[in-house]
Amino acid sequence: MSTRLSRRQWLASGVAASSLLSFGVLAQGRAPLKIGLVTSLSGPFTALGESMRAGLQMLIAEAGGQMGGRRVELVVEDDQGKPEEGVRKVRKLLSQDKVDVICGVISAAVALAIRDVVNDAQVPTFMANASANALAREAASPHIFRVTKTSWMLGHTGALWTADRIGKAGGMTLASDYAAGREYVGDFAATYAERGGKLGKQVWTPLGTPDFAPLLMNIAAASPSFLYSFLAGADAVRFLRQMKEFRLTGKVKLIGPGALFDQEDVLPAAGDAALGGVSTFQQSPGAPATLAFAQAYRKASGKWPGEASTAGYAAGQVIRAGLDAVQGDLGSAAAKTRFKERLLSAPVTTALGPMAFDARNNQAILDIYVNEVRPDAEGKPFNTVLHTYKGVRDPGPKASA
Repeated sequence: MSTRLSRRQWLASGVAASSLLSFGVLAQGRAPLKIGLVTSLSGPFTALGESMRAGLQMLIAEAGGQMGGRRVELVVEDDQGKPEEGVRKVRKLLSQDKVDVICGVISAAVALAIRDVVNDAQVPTFMANASANALAREAASPHIFRVTKTSWMLGHTGALWTADRIGKAGGMTLASDYAAGREYVGDFAATYAERGGKLGKQVWTPLGTPDFAPLLMNIAAASPSFLYSFLAGADAVRFLRQMKEFRLTGKVKLIGPGALFDQEDVLPAAGDAALGGVSTFQQSPGAPATLAFAQAYRKASGKWPGEASTAGYAAGQVIRAGLDAVQGDLGSAAAKTRFKERLLSAPVTTALGPMAFDARNNQAILDIYVNEVRPDAEGKPFNTVLHTYKGVRDPGPKASA
């Protein structure tokens, strides 16, 4: 579906009248620049997809509805969290809507499925959430920028923290049994072993598991010293609530990638069942680099931002920086080269902090925060920064050799 930001939306996001006037002058007489957002608005990642759309819409509104001197038209498509649907929607955006830029994608499986389509089309593409390692390695594309983490960046730092601060024995893992879950646990386990750690049983559960009780009974019986887990969205909420029901909250140290304790899409629903949980994440609402955006987003939406909304906003900031460098012109190979050179030449200021890209694979180099869920001043669960791993860089193409 195509959504053009209305005057009412701009004003709701706090865009000043002077910005609107500037937009009118800059965009006059030029065709709109079309950005295609592929995200999950139905299926298991619905809340994340809606948050991503909200973050990108907020950035476009703050930019006065234009980038590079051209009016922006946002075309939103729902991939339903399904690879085949993602491919179909991307092909539609390219052939029917003729978008200039593609961004978004929640699911790693969808990201991998559309990789060849956008690469062959040579359309600038920005992966804002999907963490598949392959996109920074064997499946890296000169036309795809990743404005988010890889699975390794979170699994690796999670293992460093666990081995150094929690323990080197007695732990288990539990994760959703699909590409992202397998990668997070695999990367965690590899680094944990390198640090001298020894893991116990690995447990896998289908995406969309309605009841974790049987698994939690086994975990309670095993009484692990810690549990490393990857679950996202509704699965994470159900799991945390049931951990509390089984009186395991606080008894078993829970650590995982940030999706398990996402500030916007998990913590409000999980409540105090999430307290004490630790995550490694490229996003934290209380981090200095994020704070200005986080406060603005909370003022506009009533919620602290999580990964998806921050990713949507940051993706928009990166796209805008590239478009400003080419005055909104992506109509030639030379213009696309200049667009790419701008992003590789200097960091872009984003809601995730200054974002530099690795020239080997167009992968963002990011600070990774260790967050612990603690009560905030209002007594509500809040991701609080304990430590920062600075400038984490994925191993890149050499890791797939």
